[in-house]
Amino acid sequence: MMTRIAGAVMMLALGACETMPPAPSLAPEKVVEQLMWDYTRAWNRHDSAVIARDFYRAGPSVEEQQANLERGFEGLRAQGYHHSDIFEVKACMTGGDTAWAAMKFSRLKADGEPLPPKDRASSYTLKKFADGWRITKVGAGGVSADQPLACPAG
Repeated sequence: MMTRIAGAVMMLALGACETMPPAPSLAPEKVVEQLMWDYTRAWNRHDSAVIARDFYRAGPSVEEQQANLERGFEGLRAQGYHHSDIFEVKACMTGGDTAWAAMKFSRLKADGEPLPPKDRASSYTLKKFADGWRITKVGAGGVSADQPLACPAG
C-alpha cells in the first residue's frame, strides 16, 4: 500500500515539474554583478584562498595569487582595515565571454572609521572560463568615486 502511495506521489510531483515554466535565466550582466557581490563577501572575510580559487584568474597559479592576496591583506590590516562597504556595483558585457565591472566602496576600520580616502572606486576585467566568470585584471581603469559608474565606450 505504501509503495503505491509513494509511487502516486512521485508521479504527481514529476507531472507538476513538467508543467512548471522554466526558471528565468539571469542576464549575463546580472550574473557578473552577482559574482562581484559574492567576491566582496569573500574579500570582507579576508579569504585569500577562496578569492584566488573562485574569483581570480589573474596570476600564474592559484597558490601565487593567494600569497599575493594575503600580502595585500596584511598591508591593509596594518593600516587598521577591517572590511569594505560596497555602495554600488555595475557590470557590462564587452564581448561574448568578456565583461567589465566596477564598484564604489569605502574601506573601514573595525570602529567604522573609513581609511582615507573615504570614497573609492575600482574596476575589473572579467572573462568567462569553463568553470565560470573570473576576474582577470583589477584596476582596469575608467572609474572615479565622484562620477557615476558607466560602461566603457566601444
